[in-house]
Amino acid sequence: MTDEALFHQRFVDDVRSCAAGRAPAAVAEIERRVALALAAAAGDRERRWARVVAAVNELLAGVPRRPTGPAARLRAFARENADLGRPRDVAITDFRFVTRAQGVLVDRSGRRYLTFAPIPRAAALVTTLDEFVPGPTRLLAEWAVYGLCGGAAAAAVWFAFVVPV
Repeated sequence: MTDEALFHQRFVDDVRSCAAGRAPAAVAEIERRVALALAAAAGDRERRWARVVAAVNELLAGVPRRPTGPAARLRAFARENADLGRPRDVAITDFRFVTRAQGVLVDRSGRRYLTFAPIPRAAALVTTLDEFVPGPTRLLAEWAVYGLCGGAAAAAVWFAFVVPV
């Protein structure tokens, strides 16, 4: 007997005792999933065990909580493997910072801190106007546009609501 065979036998026995004959299809499915997870290739193993954990959680939903026994062992297994199938949390090691070191600071206790050179900001774009429009001319143009649009709106209302078709 190998450790995997002993684990499989104990796990299946715990699942059967928790189901207590009420869900034979679920027990058979969990047995199949455990066997597939134990025999899975390294790249596929995590996904297979995630399916086992999901099936065990589903089975334990209707089983009362007890401090010891098969249900407690299965709950402990599901709790220990709860992270399977979830996306991995982002860690500081997932990032790469490309920058130049500027210097080292040493505090009074002797700890050293690496300081980095600030990234130079892009110069602000200076926009120059090709022409300058005087204020009164700009106001006259604005009122001309407003008058034209207002007249078009009034004509549209006139023809839409007043003139019979």
